Amino acid sequence: MRLAAASAALILGAGCRPTLAPPQRGSTVRFAIAADPTALNPLFIHPDADAVDEQLAALQFEPFVALDGRGRVVPVLLREVPTRANGGISRDGRTIIFHLRWSAVWSDGVPVTARDVLFTLRAILDPRNPVAVRDGYDLIERASAPDPHTIVLRLRHAWAPAPVTLFSYGIAPYVVLPAHVLAGERDLARASFDRHPTVGDGPFILQSWRRGDRLVYAANRRFWLGTPAVARLDVRIVPAPQTNLVLLQSDALDWNLIAPSQRPALAGISGLRFVRVPTTTVAAIAMNTARPPLDDPRIRRALAMSIDRALIARAVAFGVYPVAEAIQPRFSWAYDPRVREPRYDPARADRLLDAAGWRRGLDGIRRKNGRPLRLTYVAFPESSTGMHVADVVQQELRARGIAVTIKPVRLPLLLLPREGVLARGAFDLAYLVWSGGIDPDDSALLSCNAPQNVMRWCNAQVDALERRAVTGVDPERRARTYAEIERIVAREVPLIVLFDAEYLYAYRASLCGVAPGALLPDWNAWQWRRCRPAPAISEGTRPLSNRRRSSRASEGTT
Repeated sequence: MRLAAASAALILGAGCRPTLAPPQRGSTVRFAIAADPTALNPLFIHPDADAVDEQLAALQFEPFVALDGRGRVVPVLLREVPTRANGGISRDGRTIIFHLRWSAVWSDGVPVTARDVLFTLRAILDPRNPVAVRDGYDLIERASAPDPHTIVLRLRHAWAPAPVTLFSYGIAPYVVLPAHVLAGERDLARASFDRHPTVGDGPFILQSWRRGDRLVYAANRRFWLGTPAVARLDVRIVPAPQTNLVLLQSDALDWNLIAPSQRPALAGISGLRFVRVPTTTVAAIAMNTARPPLDDPRIRRALAMSIDRALIARAVAFGVYPVAEAIQPRFSWAYDPRVREPRYDPARADRLLDAAGWRRGLDGIRRKNGRPLRLTYVAFPESSTGMHVADVVQQELRARGIAVTIKPVRLPLLLLPREGVLARGAFDLAYLVWSGGIDPDDSALLSCNAPQNVMRWCNAQVDALERRAVTGVDPERRARTYAEIERIVAREVPLIVLFDAEYLYAYRASLCGVAPGALLPDWNAWQWRRCRPAPAISEGTRPLSNRRRSSRASEGTT
């Protein structure tokens, strides 16, 4: 899992039926991202807060697998997802066999083969390349290619996330690189490919990048599923959510993610449709357990009981984001609906705080040994939802005698690896959005000393359970293990899970094929097309059949 701010096709589609009108080829689709990419070479993707790098990479580079709009795994560059049933995973879980699609080619006409996969693997593991993470890839003991479209990996030990994590977007978001283009580069980090990748196997190819303004992509005429109907993508760089709203209102964007609070402002605009998509993203308040008094589980439980999460879901998220009880998304096979976080109970919260020695003074603020109970709450202003949550939490904790100072910190400063606010632990509470991968592995967040464990929480039992979960090969046993982990997290409360982020997208009724995925909103960009709008369909319905699933999965599937 990873920290995120916004972000990956069955949900609503584009509110159109594909037989209404022939596609209007030669058209342009316009949407926005929150920042310039840190890299365009997929090898150097930074798992950033808004998934900017991944959204752009998904336009030009195909993953092994993806998630559709209902959170189901779909083979993309693979003919099938490896399982024990189809012979793709050995009984001990250490050998995994991947079969590439025969029809996939790079945009210059060169076939995509196992050579590309092995080249990419070597590049990921090469210590000279400053890649973000090597998790999972560093477990590969050996790799071979018995034929041009088959890759066999032997792991040092079983690692259950491998079949849906390696060479796919998500936690370690690496995808296959063109060996014939990059093999001659001495320093991949300095290659021009990082600023302008000229070759890809995805539906679109980058044409230009004007920093701080926009990126332009053109349709890939050699895309293995056929030339996309849309000829051009105009991707605006718009950091401010309010500016996105204005651009949607003025017909300057064709689709975009919107905050729940922005939905009423767009309600009266003719020709706009809306789609709500479940995601792997969960919003939470992280508690810095290394700083007193949050090192005391009683205080953490008291804070959880002081915050009305249902009120936040109604008032801040307008009911779009349902209250969550655990990190695992509701559509995950690892989700256990029986897990419950501490209920909203202000009276019990007061009793816990009193018992811990934090008593109210004449000014209403609690003190212990003369020290006032004051907490610093950091939130990133790029998220209007996050800032509204901060206001509600501040008011509710003030009612319990806890003084909260809200400190807005822009995402780059919040998330810097060593000098960022989270990395330095310069906070008590932090609003964060946590984005999972395709596999339910959450060890990067909950294990002791894990890279994303900004709570600085360490539980030996959870550590052991996390190791058991990722080395197991039985999904049912893994699900039970994750349920046990979630029960411990709910009891110890290193973080307060607020809601599942069912993202809300606005799009033009004249744009068909928009079907955001649970991981990335542009995972099916090859299906976008201009068409005459159908009658409006209410949010949450799912009228389109999963054309991507059937067409992507059909080739070579047994």
